[in-house]
Amino acid sequence: MTAAQQRKLQRAVHLATGLMLVATIYGPNLGHFHDFVRVVALPLLVLTGIAMWQAPRIRRLRKRIAGTLATPRPDDDNTARLSGTHPKETPDEARSPHPRQYPH
Repeated sequence: MTAAQQRKLQRAVHLATGLMLVATIYGPNLGHFHDFVRVVALPLLVLTGIAMWQAPRIRRLRKRIAGTLATPRPDDDNTARLSGTHPKETPDEARSPHPRQYPH
């Protein structure tokens, strides 16, 4: 789904749920319709509003998360990833959260 399609869908859902809320406030008293609006439409209205408002921030976050879940490099060995050590590193280097620093 492209960003333009997503915006159109969010706007449509937001407008539809907003109209349901207006119908609930100004329309005749319909018991089950009020419950539906209270439980489903109002939270959906809030979520789509926040999603449209914070769309650029959400998009950047999704890209950052997708970047951290990138595919492994071709030289990675599956057994090394599973065991937690790389064949070229010592066990102490594997446990260290910081890479070895060499003097310049």
